[in-house]
Amino acid sequence: MSYSTEHQRMKPVLALARELDIATNPAPDALFDAGTAGFQIWCSSSDHPDGWEGVLMDAGAFAKPCEYVASVHWGWEEDTEKSPTITHLVLSTDAYALSDSHGIGRDGYHNCPADLGWAEEKIRALFARAGVSVPPIRVEVE
Repeated sequence: MSYSTEHQRMKPVLALARELDIATNPAPDALFDAGTAGFQIWCSSSDHPDGWEGVLMDAGAFAKPCEYVASVHWGWEEDTEKSPTITHLVLSTDAYALSDSHGIGRDGYHNCPADLGWAEEKIRALFARAGVSVPPIRVEVE
């Protein structure tokens, strides 16, 4: 496999994430923002991690009121014997809106268990709907 074939393997996931784009699609399950090697996950007032109740959400330029929750990107492993392979997903969450609404510094809202669990559910649902097996999900450690 090559970088190109590995990206092709994930193409259905990114295509579905683009279809479910938070910026243009007002549907309740449209909570994604696709990139070239991963995607972001946003929440809405009707679909959010536990603990986000009462957080004021603003539509801004998006199709509905929402707030950023997570980033997901492909995790690569290269072996001199084999071509580069996407072996896992790297997940990171930052509850900026939750932090702002509680007036507490943002450090305490990085990779919160409730946010990670909710984001993993969204990842698994997106991959299942796209018909692609979900690689193992690893939480980004900083």
